[in-house]
Amino acid sequence: MKLGSGHAFIDNKLVVLLVIVLILNTVIAGLNFNILFMHFTDKSDTDGCEEGFLSHKVIAQDMLEYSKRFAQDLNVQERPSVKEALATFSYEIDLAEGDDELMRLIFNYGRQVQETILKEWDALLREKILTLINQDKNLKQESGKVQFTLKIIPGDKVFADPPVLHEETLEKIYEQYMEGGMVQEAAFRIEVEESRSRMLVPYNPLDYIETLTHELDALRVNMHEMRVAAGMAEMSGPGVVIKLYDAQNGYTASDIIHDSDVRDVVNELFASGAKGVAVGGQRLIATSPIRCVGPVIRVNQKEISANPVVIEAVGDPDVLASGLDIIRFSLEFHRNFRFEIEKSDNITLPQYRS
Repeated sequence: MKLGSGHAFIDNKLVVLLVIVLILNTVIAGLNFNILFMHFTDKSDTDGCEEGFLSHKVIAQDMLEYSKRFAQDLNVQERPSVKEALATFSYEIDLAEGDDELMRLIFNYGRQVQETILKEWDALLREKILTLINQDKNLKQESGKVQFTLKIIPGDKVFADPPVLHEETLEKIYEQYMEGGMVQEAAFRIEVEESRSRMLVPYNPLDYIETLTHELDALRVNMHEMRVAAGMAEMSGPGVVIKLYDAQNGYTASDIIHDSDVRDVVNELFASGAKGVAVGGQRLIATSPIRCVGPVIRVNQKEISANPVVIEAVGDPDVLASGLDIIRFSLEFHRNFRFEIEKSDNITLPQYRS
């Protein structure tokens, strides 16, 4: 059984609503912490730094005790990640030596512990829900795959869309959910096949936000890699440094390095697998011009130093050097140029600047 597009739209709206509720709760919690912070800061200014430190330590210890009770209420106090988070918070409180350090612990570790407890409770709840669904009387009579959305509305009811679960199962699921004293709505997309159920989509707001965060981080990495490859950011790695010198004692136009000579070397580098190239300190991009203007060579419309013309390339040093053998022979023996190649374990190419 599958839901239509209308149901999927409702599910998406519910996910957005849950995320908004989570954000609002976070903002409210931040305001409460800020009020506490201002209250005890004023007190420490009046009664002395030592009293302020002790006051903040009391706040941290109270928050630790609250977190322990919260974990017990949700029955996740024995989960390894919860035990580790609580132990770390307690240890850091004991080690704290300054007022600022204590406040940092209250805001950072306090939030991390709460998130850990909620994530473990959600994982435990999912396990219990799937266990109840596996035992459902109606589904034991179904053949093939069955998909449905399970929605829980605190203070109201729990229901499946489409209605494939037995009423007794729905009541037990509702009891399990309300044991934690949670008040937000929840929705789960579930698939059942041969009395074995599994979650299809992470509807929990924390999971949803974490998924988006991972995707955003991956996009940032991909964007940086694209900027590096396109020349819009620095590139570092092994490669070669090439220096082209005019012919010694030359007196004709063919005895000096021209833009065409530089372009030939650059083209050979890219043909040999260069990941990036800079000429005279100017990073090359797809539209970079290399041309002579009178007696000088300009790259990216900027004049570069000559004799030598320095070309840097990032790539496999051995492959790049080997790929330049033919053009090196041509320039050295037919034009009497000096062609130097230096291999390097680390070269940094600048980013392109217009």
